[in-house]
Amino acid sequence: MSKVFGTWKRKFKDAQGNEVEKYYACPKTLRVIDEETLAREVSEMSSFTESDVLGLINAISNRLEFHLKQGASVNLKKIGVFGVWLTSEGYDSPQDINPKKVKATKVTFKAARSLTKSIKEMKFDNMPKLPKGLVTKK
Repeated sequence: MSKVFGTWKRKFKDAQGNEVEKYYACPKTLRVIDEETLAREVSEMSSFTESDVLGLINAISNRLEFHLKQGASVNLKKIGVFGVWLTSEGYDSPQDINPKKVKATKVTFKAARSLTKSIKEMKFDNMPKLPKGLVTKK
């Protein structure tokens, strides 16, 4: 199976100040795999039951959250590294920044090199136009 994409239009000004219109590919997600589906697929490929896999996913999620809150990054080989992105307001001096002024804004993820390489080899298909009024949830 291939990844489906659509297009989006972006208007911007070029170096001469002229308004230019360009089209870009954008990813479309046709479905989202939930943890029950993932657990069923993993259980079919291993000696673990679906309940075992769901328990492992839950335990990994809990420990991931724990370690991120403790200031660690978490490296899952062949998957990638999870971390936390921090920010603050801009200040004139580094001494003006204290722990109360720092905020965690998001969880970061850097994919493992092998995962990135396999993704770069994937195939793509243009998403067909859907009939007007058609709404799909799954």
